[in-house]
Amino acid sequence: EQRYLSAIRRERESFETLIRQNASLVIPISTASPANALLLARRSQRTAIHSQVGTPTIVVDVREFYSPLPSLLHAAGFTVVPRTIAVGDYILHDHLCVERKSLPDLIQSLRSGRLFNQAESMIAHYSYAVLLIEFEMNTSFSLQSIGSLNPEIALNSINSQLTLLVLAFPRLRIVWSSSPYETASIFAELKRDAAEPDVDRAVAMGQDDCAVEKESIYAQHPIALLQSLPGVTLRNYQALGKKFKSVSDICAASQDDLTLVLGAEAAAKLYKFIRESS
Repeated sequence: EQRYLSAIRRERESFETLIRQNASLVIPISTASPANALLLARRSQRTAIHSQVGTPTIVVDVREFYSPLPSLLHAAGFTVVPRTIAVGDYILHDHLCVERKSLPDLIQSLRSGRLFNQAESMIAHYSYAVLLIEFEMNTSFSLQSIGSLNPEIALNSINSQLTLLVLAFPRLRIVWSSSPYETASIFAELKRDAAEPDVDRAVAMGQDDCAVEKESIYAQHPIALLQSLPGVTLRNYQALGKKFKSVSDICAASQDDLTLVLGAEAAAKLYKFIRESS
């Protein structure tokens, strides 16, 4: 009887999970329905208007040509201008840049801290900074199933790291795309009624920034290590990471050097901890 009741409970939980997931599914725009047919017709009209006004231009970083998106943009009628740009991957107009991430690149960039650096640069140079998360064709349009979501913040969780990214950069906008084809449609919407980008300006953006690699400042595991030290807080750990290249440099620093970065009280706590531990 107990095995029978357990089987019934598991079956009920499976159906409840299926219902929750089905409620949050994204409906492809290609699905045949009157509403979708109307949406496609309106999009075709906007495309025709674009063709009458002129060919829209997008500045694309040359490293993006390893992906199929630039070719799809060209096939969709965009003028693709390849350039080496320091900030963003796609410049749609002078005030909007897009950083495109596939799922593997997103995970790697979050774990290394590179995405935090890229978001900081985009927000510093553009009024509208967009992180585009692009999925592959015929793959699940979700990072993880609803049933596996964890309410707790965890450094190894992609959802937690995305949450920290948004909290750190509230002006950053995240756009989700189910495929490169959908990305081309999204770009058409974002460029509607917008002026064309200045290519020279897009190339010049970020060229004057410091060339020192800043990934280590935003990498989550080093941040957790720094914040576990006495005297190091959410307000001063970035200054400590910028001043010293490694933990060994922090341990070798004098109290006066730490005071210049952390202040007298916090530096005294950290210096005392280092000396007592060594």
